[in-house]
Amino acid sequence: MAIASPPAFSLEAYLRSLGGPDAPSTFSAEYLNTHARRFDETTRMIGAGRRGKRAIEIGATDYFQVALGTTFGFSEVWGSIFSDQVEHKLYQREVGAAGHSIRSTTLSLDVERELFPVTEGYFDLVLFCEVLEHMDIDPMFALAEFNRILPVGGQLVITTPNCCSARNTWKILQGYRPHFFMQYEKSRSPYRHNFEYDVHAARQLVEAAGFHVDRLYTVDVFEEPVPEALDFLKRNHLPTDNRGDDIFILATKVGSVIDRWPYGMYV
Repeated sequence: MAIASPPAFSLEAYLRSLGGPDAPSTFSAEYLNTHARRFDETTRMIGAGRRGKRAIEIGATDYFQVALGTTFGFSEVWGSIFSDQVEHKLYQREVGAAGHSIRSTTLSLDVERELFPVTEGYFDLVLFCEVLEHMDIDPMFALAEFNRILPVGGQLVITTPNCCSARNTWKILQGYRPHFFMQYEKSRSPYRHNFEYDVHAARQLVEAAGFHVDRLYTVDVFEEPVPEALDFLKRNHLPTDNRGDDIFILATKVGSVIDRWPYGMYV
């Protein structure tokens, strides 16, 4: 009897698999369920972009590694991680999720200090999700390197928390700090959020790196909207655009880096 093929890979199938034998290895089920709406929105954004042959995900997740290869048809998928183990510097691994698997080239490097071991214009897509806010020294180093490894017309997808969301505005009005995730960790890990962006700073960084912003918007993907905050903004004739809790950007490389040290972002 022939073995039935697994159903088409999807976010729903992936989330259903979290408690089973194909449970992911890179992030906890709790993290992945918290980010489910963000994964869904990011999947739609990738679908709105161009197809290509090679894609790299910074901060590799099982879901997007498999989705890039199966759903979006990239024939060569890479993923970056941050590891102190020398055997993780550059290696091949099988990444499986919800009955599907791909072969991924995985590398460990510090994107604020190290160059990718590929030639100029090697990738067609860079996926940079929920990583930008963790940069603590030089985010433009990473953006400039993304410019180098993408050709003109190559695309960059960024997601990052919005420090000016309606919820954060409401926190300030109530006298509380607005940050999304900047708490110190008991484990003494330094990998909390170091700089949370608004849409203006995020756009400035992307454009300075030689990209045209094709789409930029915000969505409440982590928590429910706060109607009271939006009502306050409307009553006081303050902007209500881009008040979701996460920023989504699809950008296309149009040329070389324009400004290595964007004004206001660096001192």
